[in-house]
Amino acid sequence: MIERVARLILLKATKLEQIMLQQRAKIQWLKGGDQCSKIFFRKITTRRAAQRIFQITSATGSVISEEPEVAEEFVRFYSDLIGGQQRNNYINPMFLRPWVRYVITQEEGDVMSRPVNQEKVKEAIFDIAEDKAPGPNGFSSGFYKAAWSVIGDEITGAVQEFFRTGKLLKQVNATILSLIPKVANPTTIAEFRHISCCNVLYKTITKVIVQRMKGALDKIISPSQNALVPGWRISTNILLGQDK
Repeated sequence: MIERVARLILLKATKLEQIMLQQRAKIQWLKGGDQCSKIFFRKITTRRAAQRIFQITSATGSVISEEPEVAEEFVRFYSDLIGGQQRNNYINPMFLRPWVRYVITQEEGDVMSRPVNQEKVKEAIFDIAEDKAPGPNGFSSGFYKAAWSVIGDEITGAVQEFFRTGKLLKQVNATILSLIPKVANPTTIAEFRHISCCNVLYKTITKVIVQRMKGALDKIISPSQNALVPGWRISTNILLGQDK
């Protein structure tokens, strides 16, 4: 009996380790039942080597190789690019009214502004892939899905509070900027593409907003602005441009 319990504990721990390694390796093509720890470790090692930044060329042309100085240069670059000061630019809607063309019906507006219920919050969270990189708090959507019966009410309350007050804690909006090389051997910061790793709660709020806007997008988007048209690809724009 003791041996059987110990075996079950070992199998559970092994499964958890496998899931952790798979998440760190960013491998999505392995299916359940595949136990390929060597593949995971090899992939993690390769990713670490590729992500290591040994030196960078600053905006002034000097080569920086010390790790603290490299980090400072990246912070300086993105602080200048994104901005580090809080802005409180408020636009009075009444000022824009003469130039706004009313294309949304009262019924559509009511749908967008109606209170958010738990069903929509759960639908948004369960629509987020479990293998997506987590935000600063370290919790992926897989955790929220597995623990929904315990934390569902609190998560729903947090989302509803945002829509009710229009205020969002800065901790929820905290984001990790992950740098992806655009070329094989990047030498400048501009040769890195940054992606934002947001917390699941932030993603949930944006998904709820997107779902509400979908029904009216065809009315508020100009025909010349096709970035938000479902099913439209960037390659289509390239082909159309070549035809011209």
